[in-house]
Amino acid sequence: MTEAVEEFAVHRFVRDLFEDLNLTLPALGCAFEGTVPWSSLTGRGSLQSLRNKLFLYFADLATKSATLSVTCRPSVQGSELGLDFVCVPFVARWTSLPAWDSTLFHALPDGSGFGIVVSLGAPPDLGPPVNWQRLAELYEGAAPGRQMLDQFVVRSAVLVGELEKAIGAGDANRVFRAAHTLKGSSRGVAALPLADAALQLEMLGRRGELSTAADLYKAFKVAYDDFVATVRRGP
Repeated sequence: MTEAVEEFAVHRFVRDLFEDLNLTLPALGCAFEGTVPWSSLTGRGSLQSLRNKLFLYFADLATKSATLSVTCRPSVQGSELGLDFVCVPFVARWTSLPAWDSTLFHALPDGSGFGIVVSLGAPPDLGPPVNWQRLAELYEGAAPGRQMLDQFVVRSAVLVGELEKAIGAGDANRVFRAAHTLKGSSRGVAALPLADAALQLEMLGRRGELSTAADLYKAFKVAYDDFVATVRRGP
């Protein structure tokens, strides 16, 4: 029977896998800890088969160590989605364990774990830069909604400047604070694409890992400029 191919949210897929591993692997004598950064990326593939193969391989790894700490690092590679699983501990010979699938898995070049590559799914539809109808509903009228929106545009310019400086300085705590405020305020004026872009930077700051912050900031700035232009044009 042909396996169903479907789109899936990367963060939810890996989070649910890690939660199941956290419950299951201790029975094999292995304490498991899994971390996956928030992202809006989606993949496309045979979801159940992919999950089963990953689960079985992690179960194999659990027989080799009393502890296993895994960080998932999703990335876009053209039209493909890469999921790297950095494992502590991990050694090269573990690529010969029974559940290793050489048609799906590949060892990471630095020997820190393994990865998979699947098709990249369609980006989620977060709606327009500003949902004018939702804005009016939030503030019980178009005029008060527009007033809140204009006030946020003024405040956001300062926050975006602070965010850029914090990334340049490598200050994760400042990145977290600025992005967190931008995320909440964007949601408060029905600007969901901007809130989504800010959330990705917020999660980097929360983890203290800014290696991809510059690239995410570029994507955030595109969303921000689109938001500002939309506000200036009006509904």
